[in-house]
Formats: sequence, structure tokens, C-alpha cells
Amino acid sequence: MLRKRNSVVAASFIVLLVGCAQGPSDPLDGAFQAIDRFVLHSMEAEGTPGLALAVTTEDGLLYAGAYGYADLKSRTPVNPETLFQIGSITKSFTALGLMHLWDEGVFDPSKPVVDYLPWFSVNSDFEPIAAHHLLSHTAGIPANRDDIFGSSYMAWALREQATAWAPGERFHYSNVGYQTLHVLLEELSGVDYADSIDRLILEPLDMQNTNATITLESRSSQAIGYIQPYDDRPPHRSRPLVEAPFHEYAIGDGCIQSTATDMAAYVRMLLNRGQGPRSRLVSEEAFDLFATSHILQSPESTEEGYGYGIDTGTEDGHAYLRHSGGMVGLYAYIAADLTDDLGVVVLVNGPADMRGIAEYALRAVQAVDRGEDPPPIPAPEDPTRFENAPDYAGTFTSDSGRALVFEAEGSSLFLRNDDKKTVLEMTGEESFYTPHPDFDRYVFTFGRDEDGSVVEVSHGASWFTNERYNGPREFEIPTAWMAYTGRYRSYSPWFSYFEIATKKGRLLVITGEGGESSSGETVLVPRGDGVFQIGEEITPEVLRFEDVVAGHALRATWSGQPFFRVSQ
Repeated sequence: MLRKRNSVVAASFIVLLVGCAQGPSDPLDGAFQAIDRFVLHSMEAEGTPGLALAVTTEDGLLYAGAYGYADLKSRTPVNPETLFQIGSITKSFTALGLMHLWDEGVFDPSKPVVDYLPWFSVNSDFEPIAAHHLLSHTAGIPANRDDIFGSSYMAWALREQATAWAPGERFHYSNVGYQTLHVLLEELSGVDYADSIDRLILEPLDMQNTNATITLESRSSQAIGYIQPYDDRPPHRSRPLVEAPFHEYAIGDGCIQSTATDMAAYVRMLLNRGQGPRSRLVSEEAFDLFATSHILQSPESTEEGYGYGIDTGTEDGHAYLRHSGGMVGLYAYIAADLTDDLGVVVLVNGPADMRGIAEYALRAVQAVDRGEDPPPIPAPEDPTRFENAPDYAGTFTSDSGRALVFEAEGSSLFLRNDDKKTVLEMTGEESFYTPHPDFDRYVFTFGRDEDGSVVEVSHGASWFTNERYNGPREFEIPTAWMAYTGRYRSYSPWFSYFEIATKKGRLLVITGEGGESSSGETVLVPRGDGVFQIGEEITPEVLRFEDVVAGHALRATWSGQPFFRVSQ
């Protein structure tokens, strides 16, 4: 079994310079050195500015590592006590706060929310929404209302939205649901959210460097978040990152700042099923309710479920509790292997493969503990090389006569443009991208016929076919849809842009950083009167076009969040 180390092995790194001592003195040092190498490998591949990591058992901290920079401009390195925003991992804190009230007999998750908050309202043809449905993301309500920043008004504004299914029927992740639970926790506890979290969780776990809300006063102690410079096109490693804006935030779906070592204390509590270093945070029965899988996150999955504010699941015979979190330029991931009593925390301030790092860290420690070598570090993937590149070669022409010429050389695919060749990178099944400024707004997405031959390719709203295509070429488009096409913007720091386009008789929404597919495109399904369901699967998310003037909609609301036309 893993044994507790009394001292933290802190590895501080400057960009890619390893600072750990050579010659392991502890059997697990080989695992920690492998973790360091893997982290640096991943950071280089993803362009991660800075990262803090901690590995813990149920008894105590095994390892803490710090890599890269908290501030690229000042070259301030990350250390294990650097503050990061943990985003949606906050939801599990909110849920545990309510489970504490369940232990006290004050809260019953099976009761309708209106029993506690009489003003709570959502347009619905179904039975009332219970707190259980908000806790497990099964209320059938929209995901976000990001234009209302850090205010409990987000919960009130649900009265403007509608449910898509009976409560408990399906999983649909909803920040707004936990914003409502924030209000509920304050109502039932009689104190501010931050005071509840401090008293019920942070103080019992000795999380002395954690803030229950994000305030301007904490800004100088926190890692600076970094984001892509463009929000209207797919991200790419070649573009220098820019500093993300800093905002106060005090709502319990994502308002906690913490450090890797403090979050390791939180993960230890999960491994100990609610037991803290001196007392239980919640009863065993309350923890069971918190950690039980109440719903599968996808009909296709039999292992990924959701409890109350926490992902539940099994993998290779191991039971896990996990969750990720994302704010603006700051991201977090925790995983607790309940079978091996081993947990990991990863905090970053830019793009990163957090789950990949976390899973490798767990596997490395488990392997060395069994007397085996750590898993090998995989060779860097080359997105410009793939086995079936010749499938996509050929000339594709649009109805206007514009042509795209793709050429395959070995396992690489090139786009010929003005007698120059631009290599393409695979971004998903049948999807490719280049950061070339003439083509970087959209991905190239290929389509096949019934025989499996590639016969078409699209690039945004543009559609091209080759000589093998024998399908329809003319499509009816309702005249009203032409008023909706164009680019729309919002001042939301999370979701600020989308484009509306028509293609092959369908109305599409195209987001810069992804949609339902690797192309970033999502089909809009008409519901009438300028209202569209966002996606072909049943969903509470709707897009409404409004204020049509001179043949153009000037405003669109995405599940209540307003966007405004900025170009045709």
C-alpha cells in the first residue's frame, strides 16, 4: 500500500527546466520524476503557461509540483500555494453544504424548490422541479445565462425559460441550477454563502489558503489566466496567448479560489467519504447521497454518471469521483480513486490536457507502488499525419465555380492555394484545420457517400463537391432565415460570439471554439416565430431572433442571453 510522506516534495520549474534532484531516495520518487516529465511534455504540446499539481492518499499529501509561470510578463513562477480559480468544482462544495443541512433535518432534496424559494419559477408542463433535480443536473433547464454576471438574478431569470423534459428524465449540465442552489443554501443556513462554505468545509479541512468567493483583493495572489486571442475561430497552438480579464464572482456554481495543496485536502476528504482530519463534514448517509450516481451523463455511457455536484464513474474496475472546472483562462481538475484511495489535483492558467495529466499521475504512482515501472511517456502526436490522407485528395467546386484543391503526400494532406501548399491538421473525424489567415476562420469538414467515398467538403457556409458527388444540389431555404444570417456578439467573458449561416437547406450556428461537432457547427431546428432549438437532440437550449429591421435581425437571445448583430 502507498505510505504517507511527511514532507511535500515540491518541484518548481521555470518553463521546461526540471528542478528536482537526481537519484531517488524514496521508492515513489521514480513515479514523481515520471510525472514531472509527463507534465512538461504535455505543457509543451498544449502551450500551457503554468500548472500546479498535487497527489494525495487518504492519509496525507504524497507530492506537490509546480511548473511554468503564474505571470508570463513578470516571469513569476507557479508554486504549490499559487491561487487558481477552480470553476465548477465549486458545485461539489455547494452540494456538500446542502448535505450538511440534510444531516440537520433542515433540507430535503426531494422537496420542490418552491417549498424553499416561493418565487422560483420555470415555464413547464411537467411536475415541479425538486432540489434533487438541480443537484443532479436533471431539471431540464438551460445551461447558462452568462450575461448576468455573478448575481442571484440568474436564478430569478429562469422564469423566462422553459423546461425541455420531465424532471429527472435526462442529464443536461446547468450552471443556472447551481446558481439557484446557492440562493437556497443561503436561505436555509441564514448566512452568506461564503460564511457557510468557510464554516462547513474550509475550516474543518484546514484549507487556509482557499477563498470561498473571488474578490478584487485576491487578484494579486492569483495566477493570471491566459486565453486564445480570437473568439471567432478555432484555437491553435501557434497563436500567442493573451491575458484573460479578471472578474469578481460570488455565486456557488464557480466562485472558489484555491491552491493545489488545499485542494488535495479536499480530495482527501472525498477519499475518506466525508471524514475530515478531526471530524466528519457530513454523515456517511449524506456522503452516500452526494456520491451516488443519480443519472448517466449520456445514454451511450454506462460508466459516467453524476451525483450531487460530482462526476461518478468506474474505469478498469476502479470507482472514481471526479470533476473539472473552467473560468476565464483558469481551469481545474480533481480525481479521487476510491478503490486505491489515491487522488490528484491539477490547476492551470491556460490550455492544458488536465485529465490526461491527472490520469497519468495516478497510473504512475499505482505502477511504482506495485513494483513496476511508470507508464511510458507517449511520443508527441503529429496532427498533420494520418493514415487515410489520400481519401481527401482531389478538386472540389462550389456552385459559384470556386475550387478547392487538396493534395496528399504520404500521410499528410495539403491545400493548394495560389501555387503554394498549406498543410492541414486533423481536428476530428473528417475535419481539418489550418491557421493560414486565408482559411483560419473555419475548419474543413469532408463528407462521404453511401459507398464511403469522400464527395464533399464544407468550410463555414461554403460547400464544395467533387465529380463523384451525385446527390441534390438545390435546397429550399425559408426567406425568413436570410434575416438571421450574420455575426453576433455579447460582452460575456465566457461566451461572446457566434455566427449564423445557411448550408444545404439548414440553418447553422457556428461558434469559434466548438459546437456539437468538431467543425463548431450546430444545426438549428425551427420551432416557429423566429425561435429555434439549438441542436437536433431534444434540449432546453433555444435561440430566438428578434428586432428584424430592413431585413436583418438586430438581436438574438441564446437561452435568454442577448447577442447583437455586428455584421451580415
